[in-house]
Amino acid sequence: MKWILAVLVAALAGCSTTPKKESPSTGAVVPDVTAPSTIDYVALQTFLGLDRAPEELGYTERAFNTCDAGYGYSRSRNCRQEVFVVLHFRLLCRDSEGTISTILTESDVTPIAGRTVKWSLKGMTGTALTDGLGYGQIRTVSPRSQRRERARLAVGPEFLYMRANEITKIITPRPWCNP
Repeated sequence: MKWILAVLVAALAGCSTTPKKESPSTGAVVPDVTAPSTIDYVALQTFLGLDRAPEELGYTERAFNTCDAGYGYSRSRNCRQEVFVVLHFRLLCRDSEGTISTILTESDVTPIAGRTVKWSLKGMTGTALTDGLGYGQIRTVSPRSQRRERARLAVGPEFLYMRANEITKIITPRPWCNP
């Protein structure tokens, strides 16, 4: 019975260690570091020249080498190409439901202001906060382009799906106004 307990303790202790892999060049066992623990998205966005005004809606991305960037990435280990994604959007709601045939003006819509927007994009998730005029920004890093991937935006129980590169100004029906 004691040897079963000893094997169980040894197995559990093995589960808590950092995964290891063999280095292809030396055969030595090294920690498997696949992602930085903390990325400074704001500084990385500035470094990559992707800063722009909130009113400049739409999707942009830029590929970068993680070892050249820093800002949470190692300068010497696990170098790889990543894609920094920035998506500016504006959320507005209208005081009607269903399909409409009239052209809406600014006086017909209300910004979805100061709300948390939960987003997901090809397995990545996060939150963004809209400002007083309904503008929001999503920043993320991905191993490949997300331009044509389906993004999900949700405010409270309401949600929508759109291709990432098609998201700009979104006018939603009444339930979005006060979810």
